[in-house]
Amino acid sequence: MSSSYQGDSFGTVSMRMQGDRLVGFTTGGPCGFEPDTEVLSGEFQDNVLVGQVLLCQTGPHCEPRVNQPVLVVFNPEDGVMTALFRLKDGCHSPVLKDDALLLLKPVAGAGDAVEAARRAAAPAPTAESAGSSAAQVAAGLGKQGEVSPVEEGQRQLLAGNAAVAQRHFELALSRDARNAAAVVGLGASQLALNDVARAVKTLEAGKGLGRADVHLWLAYAYLREGSRARARDSLRRAYDLGWTPSGRASEAAVEQALREEIKDLEALMQQQRSRKRMLGRPPAGAGNTTP
Repeated sequence: MSSSYQGDSFGTVSMRMQGDRLVGFTTGGPCGFEPDTEVLSGEFQDNVLVGQVLLCQTGPHCEPRVNQPVLVVFNPEDGVMTALFRLKDGCHSPVLKDDALLLLKPVAGAGDAVEAARRAAAPAPTAESAGSSAAQVAAGLGKQGEVSPVEEGQRQLLAGNAAVAQRHFELALSRDARNAAAVVGLGASQLALNDVARAVKTLEAGKGLGRADVHLWLAYAYLREGSRARARDSLRRAYDLGWTPSGRASEAAVEQALREEIKDLEALMQQQRSRKRMLGRPPAGAGNTTP
């Protein structure tokens, strides 16, 4: 089964099914791809293609070509496929609108062909899987029992799928920029992907939310960046907002990395508490009426 899609910037993409995977090929275009270069591949989960897209890039320190993990949303009504990307700072891609949006439109009924392929490839939903599909996450359905983008992102992050988790957290933040759990999750995903500079920016943007875990992860990001003094200040702020070491699985790497700073701050806080108790204690003999 084969069909053609047209991207505003990407050019013509020929879609083919290879087993359970949808694969897209193109030639030439803004990237100057060689004939029949594979630029898209993935498997459908309901209306979402979970896979990767090959992008060309320009900019200092940017890879000329990079395979980006992506969730491509398929609209059964018009056959259009869309995906959002976040490139590294300073990188640009001529195949993305505003360096962010990929839009593929069906040519001459190609949407019907991909829709048929999607239905053939997608397994029948079960009670166990219905709440956790990528399609439900991408569509943001709010029905009872369905997983939220933040919950799915956290699940993917704990499973070691940082790139997939990042997309879910970005989706959550596109709906609510003040979602602290999504800020933490996105920062943690970026750190797992060694994108430290972007993680610092993400977490710094969440400092005003007043959440201890934002400052904790920011301390870790600063430490990864080599800014030990800033890491200590941010960790102290996390303590001020009520964070304490607890051995949570989600924070194990952070606690391990900040172990020495945590021990120092714990000792300092204990000294401060002791000093306050001493200052608040009445002098010897105070209140004694015995002559």
